[in-house]
Amino acid sequence: MKDWFRVFTLRDGSKREIRIEDWRSLQGEMKKLGIIESDIFQIQMVEKEVPQYNKKRY
Repeated sequence: MKDWFRVFTLRDGSKREIRIEDWRSLQGEMKKLGIIESDIFQIQMVEKEVPQYNKKRY
């Protein structure tokens, strides 16, 4: 299963990423990650493969 993620490259060279949710705004994503607009150098949207876990118990 693939999901979309937003990758924030920060001015210090580090990267933060978050899964894009329909209900969450860009400002909400930034708040969740603890970053502010002036911290951001670049933003990208990337599609990644997300492993599915079998929740079935025996």
